[in-house]
Amino acid sequence: MDTFDLYKDIQCRTNGEIYLGVVGPVRSGKSTFIKRFMDVLVLPKMTDEHAKERTVDELPQSASGKSIMTTEPKFVPKEAAEIQLAKDVSVLVRLIDCVGYMVEGAAGYMENGAERLVKTPWNEKEIPFTKAAEIGTKKVIHDHSTIGIVVTTDGSIGELPRNSYRAAEKKRSRS
Repeated sequence: MDTFDLYKDIQCRTNGEIYLGVVGPVRSGKSTFIKRFMDVLVLPKMTDEHAKERTVDELPQSASGKSIMTTEPKFVPKEAAEIQLAKDVSVLVRLIDCVGYMVEGAAGYMENGAERLVKTPWNEKEIPFTKAAEIGTKKVIHDHSTIGIVVTTDGSIGELPRNSYRAAEKKRSRS
């Protein structure tokens, strides 16, 4: 009887490269999730000490408060980390962080009473920060991810109430 090996199947279907796109509203804990995922599931399995040190240096920042910390999509680590999933199965793993969808009460996208304009690799002209964040978030899921992870919150992790996240979560589930 044939047995199914999930890890082997994933390795074959992805050519050994797994990209985990982490999306959701701003200030929902995406960067914290990525750091914790790397600390628990990737860094302990890395055997190249120099690559491990570089990976630690590339982990995203996180902080309390209402200010948006991530300002553009970011591959973590920059070079995929090789980890052993099983005795005969190794894969290259990268997580992709993104700004996310704007939530009411978040800080950092307005300046002098107007939405900040930013330049992106996807547009020749400056565009509003919120639009750039949405484009980047969609690209993470649609163009770069093998597996998508949607992070949500009940509001207990920060200073923004649960209701602030609802519109952004609906937007994510429709895209």
